[in-house]
Amino acid sequence: MEKSQRVKITNKNGLHTRVAAMVVRQSQKIEKMWNCQLYLRRLNSHSGVPCNSVLPLVSLKLKNGEMVEVYTDDNGSEEAVSGLADFIRQISELEIPETEAVDTILQENTLASEKIFESINNGLIAMDSNGSINIFNKAAEEITGIKASDIIGKKGDEWVPNFNLKDLLNTKKEKLGLKHKIGKKWVITNKSPIIVDEEVVGGVVVFQDISQIEELSWELHSVKELKEKFNTILETVDDGICMINRNREITYVNLPFVRMFKKEGIQVLSRKIQDLFPEEKFRNDFFMGKDEIIIVTKGGREFIMHARPIVIESKFTGNVVVAKELTEIAKLADRIELLSEKTRFLQDELDKKESLNPSFNNIVGKSGALMESLTVASKAARTDAAVLIRGESGTGKELVARAIHRGSSRNKKPFVGMNCAAIPSNLLESELFGYEKGAFTGAYKEKRGKLEIASGGTIFLDEIGDMDKAMQAKLLRVLQEQEIERIGGIEPIKINIRVIAATNSPLEKMMEEGDFRRDLYYRLNVITVMLPPLWQRKGDIPVLVEHFTEKISKKYDLPNCTIKKSALTALEQYRFPGNVRELENIIERGMTLSNNEWISIDDLPNHLRDEVNDKKKNNRPFALDGDNLPTLEEMERELIGLALKKHGSFRQAGLALGLDHKTISAKAKKYDLK
Repeated sequence: MEKSQRVKITNKNGLHTRVAAMVVRQSQKIEKMWNCQLYLRRLNSHSGVPCNSVLPLVSLKLKNGEMVEVYTDDNGSEEAVSGLADFIRQISELEIPETEAVDTILQENTLASEKIFESINNGLIAMDSNGSINIFNKAAEEITGIKASDIIGKKGDEWVPNFNLKDLLNTKKEKLGLKHKIGKKWVITNKSPIIVDEEVVGGVVVFQDISQIEELSWELHSVKELKEKFNTILETVDDGICMINRNREITYVNLPFVRMFKKEGIQVLSRKIQDLFPEEKFRNDFFMGKDEIIIVTKGGREFIMHARPIVIESKFTGNVVVAKELTEIAKLADRIELLSEKTRFLQDELDKKESLNPSFNNIVGKSGALMESLTVASKAARTDAAVLIRGESGTGKELVARAIHRGSSRNKKPFVGMNCAAIPSNLLESELFGYEKGAFTGAYKEKRGKLEIASGGTIFLDEIGDMDKAMQAKLLRVLQEQEIERIGGIEPIKINIRVIAATNSPLEKMMEEGDFRRDLYYRLNVITVMLPPLWQRKGDIPVLVEHFTEKISKKYDLPNCTIKKSALTALEQYRFPGNVRELENIIERGMTLSNNEWISIDDLPNHLRDEVNDKKKNNRPFALDGDNLPTLEEMERELIGLALKKHGSFRQAGLALGLDHKTISAKAKKYDLK
């Protein structure tokens, strides 16, 4: 609990240095006697200064007539407070003029010293012969994180143990350039004892935060490293780079610049750029970055040169001159065009993939031809329009039909599939329309047809081209009227179906020959989905192989199986007349017959290996004689692929084939050429 007494300053000159020294001397005696710490403060202040140090007392600048308080926080120290308060009241006034003058000088010098101590950037600690701190400046506070009010008048080693201040007083020796750690900071210290008449009366420690010096050193190292990196970059780029000052004198050239203009062995630095190219006219606009110069060397090579101003702190200091070979720029332009076309192509493919209905996620493949077809199918799923899926056998027509149904508004209703080629013509009608009890011999009870079962949902008619013309007429009426009659029935039954048909037959040719009804064709062919054969999407073969190996492993509880590169290459070269279905069968055969955890080329069917070997013997991509002639699309795809492989860009390939680059780009997209 705090003990305090009020005291009035009665000295004419206030609490000046000499009076403060007397108070300090008396305070030290009393504190030692009562083992306490005494403080002095103004009445309106919440904090005071220790009474055992001259400088803090003088810094209060107390004047004659001011009321102050002597106090302590230590218990049982009322006698100490009362003793120092009585001493301050009894200090007699000195009337000697010389003494007053000395007091003034001491006061001014003491305050000046205080200002000096507080303004220096280094930490400063001063202590008396007992090791008690009496000076602790602002820099010391910032470096150590210790407040002066907490440490002044107390033993320094208790607060800054790393400094060994007591050891300094005992050894009487200077210790310079020592490194200490305070908290997380490292400081460098100079410690010196204060010796008067061969007696140690105190000590001074000056210290500096060396983390600032280390940061500066690191910055210098970083600048040096940055310069080395900058020089390395300038020397390794393909462009010729030259730097000139404001007088257009060359201050730096890189090696490519020297080689471009064959200046090896010529003094280049400090010469004006005009002297290196005497035949060229360097106008002011060139140096302002508004103009460029075309330079043609004796060897006929063309270079374009342009300059960029160097402005530092709003002052023009020179230019960076960059030279590029025009032939290289032309190559870069072609390359950029090619990459742009590829980027647009890939973006289109990505847009297609992202726009697909999630019901198509189980269809494996990412080739452009497949994505084109699935995009159409995904759009068809949003409507109830009839869909005709066309493609070779084994391309996954029923898989796409089911995906269209799952993506439609009818996905909660039945999906009924029927293969028109697998059912004899005389039974097809009863399968589609159903029959009443007693309609014919053996009709013991009524049976619902597939059209009636599919009501509200989707019916999938596979191999629609194999349906006879009589059934075609009846199916056409169902599509027009949305009603059926069972065999032997007399009442029409209303139905609501969506028809998806599929075929690998040439319906157009069949219409010409009278084997397929035109009106049914146009009724079914509202939206056409063309599924590409596997040979047109060979980029999907690795993905399909991985999918089938996982599927078959689970089906037969086989270990995970991989495929050797030689076997995969053989699959990619095979034409696959059976398409995806044939590929699945080949993988299933290889996995079940292989004695290893991989499929090798020896595990593939003999006819596949023979066809691949025949292709290797024949360098031509197609056989141009005999009955197996290539189609026009096959020839076009091969020709455009060869042109792109040779020339590298759509523009150059188009020039070689006599086509514009947009046509080449569209064809490459169509045939999945990358």
